[in-house]
Amino acid sequence: MQYQLPRGIRQMMNHSIRTLLPSSLVFVVIMLQGAWSLAGKLDAIVHDDSAQAEPTVTVHPREIKSVLYNPGMGLADFHFGFEHPPSTDEYPRQTVAYFRWSWSDLEPEEGQYAFDFVDRIINQAKAKGETLAFRIMTEYKAGSPAWLLRKGVGSVKLGGGAFPDYNSPTFLLYHEKLIKAFGERYAGSPDIDHVDIGSVGCWGEWNMACCQGVEAQCKQYFPVEDNQIKITNWYLKYFPGTPLVMLHGGQLKYAVSQGAGWRGDCFGDYGYFSPTWNHMEHAYTRVLQDPAISNAWKNAPVQFEVCGVMQDWYEKDFDIDLILKKGLEWHVSVLNAKSSPIPPKWRSRVDEFLTKIGYRLVLREMTHATEAQPGRKLSLRSQWENIGVAPIYHEWPLAYRLRSGEDDVVARWTSTAQLRRWLPGTQHEVADAVTVPEDILEGSYVLDVAILDQGSRAPFVDLAISGKRQDRWYPISTVLIRR
Repeated sequence: MQYQLPRGIRQMMNHSIRTLLPSSLVFVVIMLQGAWSLAGKLDAIVHDDSAQAEPTVTVHPREIKSVLYNPGMGLADFHFGFEHPPSTDEYPRQTVAYFRWSWSDLEPEEGQYAFDFVDRIINQAKAKGETLAFRIMTEYKAGSPAWLLRKGVGSVKLGGGAFPDYNSPTFLLYHEKLIKAFGERYAGSPDIDHVDIGSVGCWGEWNMACCQGVEAQCKQYFPVEDNQIKITNWYLKYFPGTPLVMLHGGQLKYAVSQGAGWRGDCFGDYGYFSPTWNHMEHAYTRVLQDPAISNAWKNAPVQFEVCGVMQDWYEKDFDIDLILKKGLEWHVSVLNAKSSPIPPKWRSRVDEFLTKIGYRLVLREMTHATEAQPGRKLSLRSQWENIGVAPIYHEWPLAYRLRSGEDDVVARWTSTAQLRRWLPGTQHEVADAVTVPEDILEGSYVLDVAILDQGSRAPFVDLAISGKRQDRWYPISTVLIRR
């Protein structure tokens, strides 16, 4: 990068040469040498705007095109690969661990919740750089716990599990207690990416697809509309601050009207089960004709799970380009490809898809004063663009810091910007005025930016610009501090 000192600094140097004592001149030269040295490390284009009343500089970081493995987007890590995770050559890196648990796993005995079990999964996910998403099921395998059924809740036996009576007052009483307990424990946790509004039907998918041969009994036990709304409301009530997604087939329109996103569990189905009906054209496309559902992505995530696995698509000669294109059109953030190897001939297309899925933030320019004084305000104006297909759905703050040539952080600030409002397709302007610490020493400092985690502890999100440091901060410019 070619860097030219802004006019204001050059004028200061000329004035110093004419008027300052030799000892002061030495300090100015050393300070300016630091500015040159630090500026040379920035991967950006710098413009001198110092003709203004307050000399400023505008920096344009360089955009990158590579895949970003950011939280809340990309491919899901399904049950950690069920103890046989694919290699990164077979399946791209994941940042969201996705699990489905039966009620009996989470409350094996009445009132005894398996928080320790869930916490172990969270810790394993964190060790892999992942956050957790989960669904509660009441039918699959053991499904609803035996202690509940012994209280008189009716059920239909299905293979290794049972389809419970969702209209039973006893079922509803204890299921609310379960959701409340898990909400009190995990709602708003930075370790939780999202929660499915599950609970109902086969695999928690709000359907009766597993009820072959016992359809009439399952239909009798399937929750009436009032109880469907009641169960949905429990998730909305007990998981504030956590993104929620309603399954296609459930109370989808109601859930999205209350701020939830949505999820489809047979993505890519263009004839997987039938030549005359498929999920892509006859299920998802039709519900998306409702503006409330088609615009839900603006407030909460859209998640998909592949029908079968991608190798099945390949063998059935499905159109992978059409499938991935539909995912982007529908603003998907996370795709659960079931931790199954991607067909090698499709890997490059999937990688390209991952450069567009979810959010993708580019800092287009940063403008700031070339100089600042201790105890005074430093104005920071920036232009950002989200070139992905969805916003961020968590309260992750934008932050700035000043760093010395010795790599010491001397100041750090949090922006007032609301990143959840950064929808794709428009420029987002940020204007912050931060106070320079009183005790900062004169000299030249690097201005870094980052997006932090929910607790504002550490950088959490990679930007689509070059220059990322090992600590995930991005050097953007330099600021000269003078008293």
